[in-house]
Amino acid sequence: MDFENLIQRYRDTISSHILTICQTKRVKRSEENKENEYRENEDLDLQAVDPEAEPLSWGWVCARVAEMLIHTPHGLTEPVILNQLLSEWQETSVTYRKGVPKNNRSTVDMFIPPRLCRFIDGGYYPNLFDKKYRQIRFNRASLSKTASNLTFLHTSNIIIMLNPSEEILVDTLFTDSIADVSSTDIKNGRGYQFWTRVVHIGAKEPADLPGFCNKVCVYLRDISSSQCASLVLLDDKIRMTTLFKTGDFLGIHWPYIDIEDTIYDEIILHYGDLTTLFCLPMSELCKGGNLKSRYFRKNKFNYQDNSYMIDYKFHYDRFFIKTLPSRGLNVTLYGKVDDILDNSPLILNNGKQIDRYSIKFSDKTGSQQIILWGKVGRKIAEYHIGQYIVLEGLNTWKKSNGQLEINGDASSGAVVYNVSMAKGWLAVSSLHSCSLSLATIINNQHIYQFICRCLVTGWETNDDSLDISWRLDDGTGVIWAKAVGTVSQDILHSSGIETLTDSLTKAKLKKGHLGTNLIGKMLWCCISILASGKYQINAALADYSDGSHSIAQADCARMLKEL
Repeated sequence: MDFENLIQRYRDTISSHILTICQTKRVKRSEENKENEYRENEDLDLQAVDPEAEPLSWGWVCARVAEMLIHTPHGLTEPVILNQLLSEWQETSVTYRKGVPKNNRSTVDMFIPPRLCRFIDGGYYPNLFDKKYRQIRFNRASLSKTASNLTFLHTSNIIIMLNPSEEILVDTLFTDSIADVSSTDIKNGRGYQFWTRVVHIGAKEPADLPGFCNKVCVYLRDISSSQCASLVLLDDKIRMTTLFKTGDFLGIHWPYIDIEDTIYDEIILHYGDLTTLFCLPMSELCKGGNLKSRYFRKNKFNYQDNSYMIDYKFHYDRFFIKTLPSRGLNVTLYGKVDDILDNSPLILNNGKQIDRYSIKFSDKTGSQQIILWGKVGRKIAEYHIGQYIVLEGLNTWKKSNGQLEINGDASSGAVVYNVSMAKGWLAVSSLHSCSLSLATIINNQHIYQFICRCLVTGWETNDDSLDISWRLDDGTGVIWAKAVGTVSQDILHSSGIETLTDSLTKAKLKKGHLGTNLIGKMLWCCISILASGKYQINAALADYSDGSHSIAQADCARMLKEL
């Protein structure tokens, strides 16, 4: 199963289509400009990068295809897969780069809320609102219906917007590092100001705090120290997550910090009564390349500075073990599971524990240990050695001793997809061209996973375990392959046999009670070749294509005659 080449083919096809769309847009825009008067800022607008025209990321395409094949076990046609990829890319890429939509603009009067008065009267930055137009964002403002001349905004959910020319403001306001936070300073009432970058916005979950219902954790990276932190938004503050995007820079002024509240030694920040948020959208940094050289003297806004963590969510090239970045976020890998170690939970300061699983992962360039936390680790613990997976949303970090550390956690966007167990592969007729004959597999030592179309001609049970091995024949060769997961149940179910427990299935197969409907059954199988040379069936699907029944009968008759 040449999954890698298929991903490359899909990416090339969609990229070509997107390029055609982009060229059409440029021609249309050029014609419109000829008919209208040029305004002073039109040249800059034309230089801005069109997010839809950006090259497709190999990792993004890989993860989306794996996701579709897993969630649609009955398969999709190839045109549907390509159309879905194109739609998701246009939506995701534009949203990620253009930022929050600027709809429903209007001018209203508002009173400056108490939490912002300190920037004027307290001397933090008295010129904050001296600009003719200081943009702010707010969500679901409560407008007064009793006063016709005054408009009162629900100002507790306001975010102050910045632009790339305000590095002096950022240097003045955000002078602290998360690495310098101490319990003594917090007890003495010190307020902190951090300049961070949004790595991931988590899903809504129960708050697990007295007096609160729900919370959302925003995963952050401190620009000054590259350390991690999480910003917790509770109940009505959750609406603020619609005001910024992953990749945006977020200034946090006076967050509430509980020094004993940590996860993996990462500090937890809370949006308190005195907290104010500032946002520099990633979309503003993508506009006008000349802005970078003019304003980025201290690399305060440089999102690709090697001294800080770099976001590789839309990195064009594929990452391999030997080409991983030394400080990367949202890294995607595709490869094989060589080993899965037992759970080694981490005990937190409050006594709670978080599951921690370590796997040995390899691709064509080498192998590497990867640590997976929480539910991502628990999910991968159910997989089997020899299976191929896609790991999306990984973080990489090279230690001072030169050793590379790779972590994955759902809170920072990590997701795992098991390509080997995806039945969608086996149901899509256009993907059957990836299949190989058993003769090719037997004679080739450099293939580790493949799809084949074969007949069930026998089985074996193991007295010491519930494992069942199936004898498969495609007319060119014969192999014995051990079934893992629910494969044996799927084979029985496809033959009209009711679902049985593993022990009962083994007992009936051992006595030959289920053999009538199984011998000669035509299957599409995804099979891995283990380091020991043995075969492993990861997924199986009955072949219901036209003529398969007669082919199965003919092949079965031929093989029985030979026996």
